[in-house]
Amino acid sequence: MGAEDVRARGGVRYRELQARSLVNRCSSPRMPFAYTANPYRGCAMACRYCYATYTHEFMGITDAEEFHSLVYVKTGGWDETARGLATVVRRGEEIALGTATDPYQPGEAQARVTRRFLELCAQHRGLHLSITTKGALVLRDLDLLQRIQQRSRLSVHVSVISPHADLLRELEPWAPPPEVRLDVMRRLTEAGIDVRFNLAPVLPGLTDREADLDALMARVAGAGVRRMMHNVLFLRSPTKEKYLRWLEQAFPRYLKAYEQAYAGRVYLGGRYRDHVRALVARLRAKHGFAGHAEDEWPREQEQLALWTQGSPTTTNAAQSDGSSGSTIPSPAAERMRTFPERSRPINAS
Repeated sequence: MGAEDVRARGGVRYRELQARSLVNRCSSPRMPFAYTANPYRGCAMACRYCYATYTHEFMGITDAEEFHSLVYVKTGGWDETARGLATVVRRGEEIALGTATDPYQPGEAQARVTRRFLELCAQHRGLHLSITTKGALVLRDLDLLQRIQQRSRLSVHVSVISPHADLLRELEPWAPPPEVRLDVMRRLTEAGIDVRFNLAPVLPGLTDREADLDALMARVAGAGVRRMMHNVLFLRSPTKEKYLRWLEQAFPRYLKAYEQAYAGRVYLGGRYRDHVRALVARLRAKHGFAGHAEDEWPREQEQLALWTQGSPTTTNAAQSDGSSGSTIPSPAAERMRTFPERSRPINAS
């Protein structure tokens, strides 16, 4: 394991980590892919809700914040990676790039590990590859993506969870703003790449207002994207504790509701989950997205009353105070106080 920093930038330290292979078998029956590839361990995007912070514990690091400030760059193992890709092709299974860290996080501009992995992918025919990212740097590799798509099956999944740039700056400090990600979708689509929209995770009370999702999905559809998926926030330790600490500082009036909703569980189910599913289904139909159900999370006891009142298939997004029928204050109203000059969503025209 690399013990010395090889470089530091923007408050993030980078260390090299010798890898046997970038191709790993995924054993979870919940996942739709059989193999994963993560060129980095740790992610400088610093998303408050990132589920993967626990993976630094495998390195003996117990501070969850270190996942974002200490990033390991995987090096070597290219011969084994090439053999692993050949196995993926031979078995006809999917490999997902960027399941635990963003393959186009800021360090990739210099490290170029993701690009080298894609160069190996481009040598194959019949590969089934999916890429998940928030990073605009994916456009750098458009030549490779087009080559892979010509020879194999490729999809690029771009994650955006809110149309509010200032809210996302709080939630995802080093990820590109939403308008940049929308432009990435548009440019990839125009280049003939199969682009998917990831509305994941939906954050209860913060990013689940119908008006916000309506505006966001309208812009995504306007970029030419026609397939999407969504799921609701997954909170496990140590992400749970880290996220709640941030919430207490940024949106303290939501803390009690989160503590109650996620007490003794990592998923939300029941009426709240059904409410979000129905809302997204309506908006998917409105904006012309093809059907694509989210992963099936386990059913838990009902938590809808913590977030919204009335039927799980109705909202009050047009209320004059900016609320959505929530038993706790709407983030729209709170954002107006927190970000008085920059609280409006991106232009939906």
